Amino acid sequence: MSVTGLRIRAVGERFQHANETISKYYREVLGALASFPFYNTYVHLPPRDAPVPDYIKDNPKFFPYFENVLGAIDGTHIRCSPSAAERQLARDRK
Repeated sequence: MSVTGLRIRAVGERFQHANETISKYYREVLGALASFPFYNTYVHLPPRDAPVPDYIKDNPKFFPYFENVLGAIDGTHIRCSPSAAERQLARDRK
């Protein structure tokens, strides 16, 4: 769900389990991955002065958008979107 962006309903249909079951175990796995021992052992952010990988720097689909972004230039992309309230607030500021 984190990688594909599928909703709980789609995953529940695919694996033939209730949405509540999918949600419960998704939270458990996400909690385990974000927990102290796992995260501190396996997740290592690149140093500030690390060079930009060539496959990103030479790709016009990536580099113009991530040129001045710290931490995201390593090739990790997380699908996210602002809530309706945040979008409305942004519109009101214009």
